[in-house]
Amino acid sequence: MEKNPVIQGDILRYKKNKFAASFALLALVFNCLYFTVLYAICTAELYRLAIGVSVILNLVILLSGFYASEGIKGYNKKFAIVLLVLAVIQIIRVFYYPVVGATKGWLNYDNLYFGIKMTAASNTTLMIVYLVASAACFTVAAVQGFIVARRLEIFQKKLDNGEISVEETLAELDREDAKKEQTAIVAEVAQAQHAEAVEVAEKPVEAEDKTLSSKEEDNG
Repeated sequence: MEKNPVIQGDILRYKKNKFAASFALLALVFNCLYFTVLYAICTAELYRLAIGVSVILNLVILLSGFYASEGIKGYNKKFAIVLLVLAVIQIIRVFYYPVVGATKGWLNYDNLYFGIKMTAASNTTLMIVYLVASAACFTVAAVQGFIVARRLEIFQKKLDNGEISVEETLAELDREDAKKEQTAIVAEVAQAQHAEAVEVAEKPVEAEDKTLSSKEEDNG
């Protein structure tokens, strides 16, 4: 039944899209890892208006990402657009603090990150990796969420129009299962009869008793 498209479509009506939601939440995790690196760098060049915008932007991404993860979990394809926008924002952010910050020397600070002494190169690399990973997870969530939401939308439309019927499909599957079961029973019986016939055919014939009777000995 799991391979039947009608059954699979019907399952979507009662099952949440945890795959897309999980990737959206994973994107938020990478975003948190990004700003833990950024905010661990204590240089005067960072403490400007841009850092305040970065803080607000991180809050917006966290709230929007979480809200979108719940929406895409419920097969609302409109949230796929929100997730794609967040992915684009993360890619754009790569070209400010990681790239421009490294170019202008804003990241040259021997900070500690989870107990590890960092350099400008390691700070830049980690921030780029985290932002790209976050964007990739947002993209996966958006694409997969849109595809499955569209699939459910088409299935529901066919169901409402009467083009397909879950009850008829289940009944047909039950008939097919019953037919297969009956065929299997017939094949099993035939196999047993064949095995019994072979056993009888291969059974050795008892040797005739060649002992001569006393009368035959006298005549002989």
